[in-house]
Amino acid sequence: MPGIIPSSIRSVLRRTALCAFCALSLAATPALADVDEANDPAEPFNRAMFDFNMALDRALLAPVSRGYRDYTPDPLQTGIHNALVNLRSPIDLLNTLLQGDFARAGIVIKRFVVNSTAGIGGLIDVAAETGDERQKEDFGQTLAVWGVDGNPYVVWPLLGPSNPRDSIGAVADLVSDPLFWLGMNSDWDAAEPLMWTRFGMTVIDNRVPLLDPLEELERTSVDFYVAVRDFVRQQRMLEIMNRKSSDRPSEGEGYRFSFSPQQS
Repeated sequence: MPGIIPSSIRSVLRRTALCAFCALSLAATPALADVDEANDPAEPFNRAMFDFNMALDRALLAPVSRGYRDYTPDPLQTGIHNALVNLRSPIDLLNTLLQGDFARAGIVIKRFVVNSTAGIGGLIDVAAETGDERQKEDFGQTLAVWGVDGNPYVVWPLLGPSNPRDSIGAVADLVSDPLFWLGMNSDWDAAEPLMWTRFGMTVIDNRVPLLDPLEELERTSVDFYVAVRDFVRQQRMLEIMNRKSSDRPSEGEGYRFSFSPQQS
């Protein structure tokens, strides 16, 4: 490949891929807003983009994700998920440090070392079996800890629900990922295909757990757009608070949480 395509053209292609990757990376970034307010000033535009995105999802992403879930052996799905989580450890580590949460940063380091070795490159989550659960962090959460507001709500075409803070955070996570730069700049021919494979598998891995919940939400909701908007906001709130879904705050609590770093 390097001998066929001139270096100048390869440079342009890489820059184009970077822009595309920055945009696509926002797709997995949910939004946060005060749960008692709409904070959706662009609702007509957002609804149009939501309908467009859902049409593409129904035509492509959901069927692919459903096929992956139904026909890929569960142990293989678990191993792929664990490996993807392990590869994201540098981003988790950076953001726990930026939030000043050094105890959780230590857990991230321990998990990465244990899972990369005893866990066979991260395929087995050995650390979780000893009580060290994943500390999932991103730069959008870091900005929230620093006091940056998460409004207004926006739905990007192709990319999904987000907000200005989390959109910036998604790009920051991308450019802080050493594996991304390795894939974009390595002379190893397989590096870039592996980078895109990782990205594609991450999108599918994130979509699979939402297949049934979103179908149920669409079936039971009066307004699917509003239901999804509330769902992603509440899930994002829990992520920033470092809570699990089972620890969902009671009604009215969501907009009173502190932006100080949370302890696990």
